[in-house]
Amino acid sequence: MAICKKEFADRMAENGAMTKKAAFNAVGAFIETLKDYLSKDEKVMFTGFGRFEMRTVKEKKGRNLHTGETCIIPEHECVRFCASDLLYDGIKGGDDGTYGTEE
Repeated sequence: MAICKKEFADRMAENGAMTKKAAFNAVGAFIETLKDYLSKDEKVMFTGFGRFEMRTVKEKKGRNLHTGETCIIPEHECVRFCASDLLYDGIKGGDDGTYGTEE
């Protein structure tokens, strides 16, 4: 099941002790800021979370799944996310529950 932006913001509001509207605006601002940096071909790195960067995918052969016809997929740019080891550990249950909080 995929989570939409609103559902993500609602959970962020619960976890971050903020209003749902503030969380929704924060998620939107995060996405816009990330797009700004990536459009300028800059890497965005969050220590303990991961790295976003633009990558060039080389031209390759592909196949139309509906018709079975082969075609050439041209070289193109795509966003790549590389998760950090700390994020993987947190997902696997090694997290102490205090990630990202300031004390």
